[in-house]
Amino acid sequence: MDPQKYLNRLETKNRELSLKNSEYKNLLIDRAEAEKNHSIALEQKTLELKAEHPATIIKKLADGDKNVADLKFRADVAEAMCKACLQSMKNIHAVMDGTRSTLTWLRSEKGQG
Repeated sequence: MDPQKYLNRLETKNRELSLKNSEYKNLLIDRAEAEKNHSIALEQKTLELKAEHPATIIKKLADGDKNVADLKFRADVAEAMCKACLQSMKNIHAVMDGTRSTLTWLRSEKGQG
């Protein structure tokens, strides 16, 4: 087995991980923005409804507003995208760990041979 093949794989995975780190940072920013927009819209709708409806149904009415619901959906999607990216980063780490283990094994085999 050629150790260079495994070194190249590590280098490739390291580049992939760097790209995923940048992607994750951007996704976190998108998620925070989506959550902020949802919170603002929910509070505005709640205040708007307080003048017209009993307190017991305001939360349900505000959550059911199309704009508020769309913003909540966007926030939920942004959260899911962050989780998926994080899982992808973990998978890359696992491949890198396995590749490092193989390289260590190759070195020990070469030393014994």
